[in-house]
Amino acid sequence: MSVLTVVLIALIFVLVLPLTGGLLYSLLLNTIVGFIVIFLVNAIFGLGIRYDLLVLIFVAIFGLLAVAILIILNLFGVGSGNRPYRNRG
Repeated sequence: MSVLTVVLIALIFVLVLPLTGGLLYSLLLNTIVGFIVIFLVNAIFGLGIRYDLLVLIFVAIFGLLAVAILIILNLFGVGSGNRPYRNRG
């Protein structure tokens, strides 16, 4: 899927969902902003947060709160791919 397709789908949601109801619109907007913010933070600051299924579901459900939690966990070294308990020999 191209970036243009994603942008067009997002614009349709932003223009159509305010007509359907406030809560649904707020949740979807929070999710979209969460995905955009986690991508930008990863791209700009190079945190190395992986886009695996668990992260995507977490951001889809909790939005910006999930992004903040993922950034804090990443700064503490949780989920960075470093496994100190793993035998590297």
